[in-house]
Formats: sequence, C-alpha cells, structure tokens
Amino acid sequence: MNKIDLRDYINELYDLYGQLLTGKQQDIIEKYYFYNLSLKEISEELKISRTAVLDSLKHACDNLIYYEEKVRLFTKIKNIENMNIPKEYLDEILKELK
Repeated sequence: MNKIDLRDYINELYDLYGQLLTGKQQDIIEKYYFYNLSLKEISEELKISRTAVLDSLKHACDNLIYYEEKVRLFTKIKNIENMNIPKEYLDEILKELK
C-alpha cells in the first residue's frame, strides 16, 4: 500500500473507529493526517518527544486496523457501495451503518 492509499485508509478507519481511541491518540491522528503537521511540529505543540508522537501514532493506527480486522465495517461499506443499488437507497443504508 503506498503512502496516499495508507493515508486514505487510515482516514476512513478513523471516521469509523476514531471514538475508540484515547483522546491523545485522536489528537495526534488528527494533527498528522488531517492537518498535515510533521512529527516535530506535533511534538513541539504537545510538548512531548518526537519518538512519543511516533509511538502514539503507530499505536493508534495499529488499533484502527485491529478494529477493522475484528468488525470489518469498512469492508462491509465498500461491498455495499459496489452493489448495484439506487443511490437514494444506498445513501440511506450507508447512513445507518455509520
């Protein structure tokens, strides 16, 4: 998986499972993936080491991937999107899932 695909995947998983992360993990994921801050910028802002930011980011991403492996909500949504369902019904189904 290339960097862009990984970034998109983590963003999707965060939308689905982000509330299961700690507040600090959510903050770091958002700063890194949504606001495009570097590890150094995040470490300076949070007053922690760059290594601590990297460890927290890796742990948060690992958790998101673990949740997807267990629940498979992202996979189910992608499968439904690939079905030949009229858009108005598809939107309602996806809204219910999320």
